[in-house]
Amino acid sequence: MRIAAFAFAALATACVSPPDATPINRLLTQPPAPPVEIELGVEGDAIALALSGGGARAASFSLGVLLQLRDMKGADGRALIEKVALITSVSGGSTIAAWFGLHGSKGLDGFRAAMLDKDWQSQLHTTFMSTDNWQRLMQGGVNGPDKLGNWLDTEVYAGAHMKDLTNHPRVIINAADLYNGTPFAFATPYFDAICSDLGSVRLADAVAASMSVPVAFRPIVVQLPEGDCPAPMPSWVETAKRDRASPTLLRETVRAFEAYRDPSRMKYVHLTDGGVADNFGLSSLVTIRRAAEKPYGPYSARDAVKIRRMTFLLVNSERYADGGWAMKPEGPDAVQLVDALLSVSINAPKRAASDAFGSVLADWQRDLIAWRCALTAEEARSLGAGEGWNCSDVQFRFDTISFADLPSDQYERLGAAATAVSLPKDMIDDLIAGGRRAILTNDLVQALTR
Repeated sequence: MRIAAFAFAALATACVSPPDATPINRLLTQPPAPPVEIELGVEGDAIALALSGGGARAASFSLGVLLQLRDMKGADGRALIEKVALITSVSGGSTIAAWFGLHGSKGLDGFRAAMLDKDWQSQLHTTFMSTDNWQRLMQGGVNGPDKLGNWLDTEVYAGAHMKDLTNHPRVIINAADLYNGTPFAFATPYFDAICSDLGSVRLADAVAASMSVPVAFRPIVVQLPEGDCPAPMPSWVETAKRDRASPTLLRETVRAFEAYRDPSRMKYVHLTDGGVADNFGLSSLVTIRRAAEKPYGPYSARDAVKIRRMTFLLVNSERYADGGWAMKPEGPDAVQLVDALLSVSINAPKRAASDAFGSVLADWQRDLIAWRCALTAEEARSLGAGEGWNCSDVQFRFDTISFADLPSDQYERLGAAATAVSLPKDMIDDLIAGGRRAILTNDLVQALTR
């Protein structure tokens, strides 16, 4: 059996040119500039969003969420979208997060024409009746950079790089490290670990890494340093590894960071769809918070003083569970089984991350209050505290926005939308409308308007 499998693999790859495995990163040749604390302009209320994966289904639903936030006013008369300080995203959610981070709220109207209304799906290799596709699959994925990163760069992001993001809001694009099984975020702590320049990475490559669904797409390649790195590993990495009270996910991540600096263990990181590790992109926030080494991070000190409420919304574009096999004792056939297993493998860690996030927010709120209450009156005023400022008047809360918030007929239609990079225009219309309606009826969002 093993000989037959080897012979098949050799036959399948014999006439195929080597896949494009060009690394997307640029290694540091000198120490990076000291980090600058970025102020996000928080005033009282702040909104954070986690945009899930799900291809064009997720991108369309998330677009509706953002458009409705733009149309709604807070109690101070400002549009709610101006209060969005942080977005973490995965896969399809990363396509709209990156666009918003690049173009701001005024540019949201251009996303549909740039991305959603284009028939990208027809340009992909999708049929397994093709011998060429079997050959590509044996090399790690049916579609390579020409069908993913390069397409996004040409058609959507127009050559933009990570340094071109406005940082208002701060956007964290999440992929997964296929070898270590850990989240990998396009954020400073991770690029410090791989000794690379985050700003020089094409925005399209970050999004491509976030949405490189295994089998459908080849993993995105990141090169690791083989010699000394001009940026030493931050001290918090060793501290977190030795701290038995640290979250398991954090300790696994710092072990991956150590492997990145050990050429006897790893020379390349292969990045795949972020949903493999956490389809909400919440897990990387644990690492980013610890790397900030400040109790209020990743907010700035001024933002931390001026915040009163943070409303964290998980935008869940999870597909509706369908399939007639649940009505038969035989269960699913081979194709249905693979589909169901893929769904379980993505949804289970996402739900676990969501359940754990409540305690993460509680710790964040507690640490922030302790830091604020340790400030002197003069320090608080210098950071923007006004008359009557109360150091303990801070509340962090979160809720999930999903198809389940909609009427049953709308829930079933939207939840049945395929996980594809392109969808029919009427389905895109319905998904955008669904995102708008789900936001409009959410209690936490309504509370921001009063």
